[in-house]
Amino acid sequence: LEGGLKFDFSEISLPKDCLSQNNEVDEENDEEDYESDSEDHKSSLQSCFKTMVDTLSKQDPETIAQVQSLVKELRRITLLWDELWLGTLAQHQSEIQKRQTQLEYEIEKVNENPHLTKDDKTSLIVEKHRIIIKPIVFVLEQLQEVTSVEGETPHEKEFQNKYADEIRKVIEQLKHPEHPDKPQESLQPLKMLQKQFQQKFHKRASYTLKMQDISPILASIRNTLIAMPGLSTKNRVTISYVSNMVTIMPTKTKPKKLIFHGSDGQQYPYLFKGLEDLHLDERIMQFLSIANTMMAHSVDPSDSNLYRARHYSVIPLGPRSGLISWVDCTTPVFALYKRWQQREISKANLKSNSSNNVNVPRPSELFYNKLNPLLKEHGVKNPDNRKEWPLSVLKQVLTELMNNTPSDLLAKELWCNSISANAWWHVVKRYSYSVAVMSIIGYIIGLGDRHLDNMLIDLTSGEV
Repeated sequence: LEGGLKFDFSEISLPKDCLSQNNEVDEENDEEDYESDSEDHKSSLQSCFKTMVDTLSKQDPETIAQVQSLVKELRRITLLWDELWLGTLAQHQSEIQKRQTQLEYEIEKVNENPHLTKDDKTSLIVEKHRIIIKPIVFVLEQLQEVTSVEGETPHEKEFQNKYADEIRKVIEQLKHPEHPDKPQESLQPLKMLQKQFQQKFHKRASYTLKMQDISPILASIRNTLIAMPGLSTKNRVTISYVSNMVTIMPTKTKPKKLIFHGSDGQQYPYLFKGLEDLHLDERIMQFLSIANTMMAHSVDPSDSNLYRARHYSVIPLGPRSGLISWVDCTTPVFALYKRWQQREISKANLKSNSSNNVNVPRPSELFYNKLNPLLKEHGVKNPDNRKEWPLSVLKQVLTELMNNTPSDLLAKELWCNSISANAWWHVVKRYSYSVAVMSIIGYIIGLGDRHLDNMLIDLTSGEV
């Protein structure tokens, strides 16, 4: 202030009821009150749920006990131990690489310092290695703690026999490296461990496990009282037993295809997903069901109802896992595109009389093969920063990819799957109505993530 007087604004304290919208202290108190209310609400809900379970247990103890056992075992197989290790290492891959680069830079600085003796440099490099690698070691030790408890299933015991000593050895080598001045060499054991896990999982193919290995309890259940999840029929269907074959899907969260055999003799396949909250998916399916009811009342009763959104059952088993009814007789639209790619490669091999197995390029590879040269032409310095990508370049890449792809792929598939011209006409009509209904509903609720692998089409009926 004028006159050289220093004024400390922190000494001002307004009453809580004065200018409360600008009072940070009041805002903090509001946040604390909100968190407190939220915790109280959560605690009340848990208390209500516990009371409900206790009441139901008194009325039908056997059914409730069987359901609890089923949910517990499903949660056990959400993420198997080898999947947990591989997923965590893959998730931290960029961080590990970043720390290796940082360590190399720090070592170079130490070695270039002329004021340090050789012993000083050695001790300093050892300490820097310890500090920079410590967060990685912490993550590995947390994983080790989870997977070092006594194995309860054959799969867990096999994991410990195969990897426990190797994991201990890797952690010890990271803590006390033989050559701390060579980060690439000191981190090599960790990379080799990750490679061992990767050899078990093929990125582009699913594989199977036996239920008796990953959950003997689920494999042994027979003639339960548990109602078939997500099934609404007049006659009650219960789970008779669970198929011994479990198919692991090759996607990031390793969802598992399970088959429940019902008391009616039918098979009911499900996709069991972990590490995802399926409550929103459940609400969307319920919304589609309500929309179908509304549209059914608005059509001519004498005409077949073409305004229908096809949906399936979603059964959350908690905040991190759930079951999704497997939709049979459908094909991902991306699979149709991939088949076309494979046919084109086969044609090219026949023309050139080549027997070489050429991998089908992924869409991301095709995209970046066209994008990267154009980004260089436009002088984009950091291609990893998508904000720097010019809109004109993206439009050009999209146009080129569209021109390289036949526009009638789906039309040909619908034609080839129809047994007559009349059947084809009904399939195309159903497809048109189905796309219209799903597009409008998707727009209204703001449905995202609509890539070709997430869009299924029933080629026999035309529904999407």
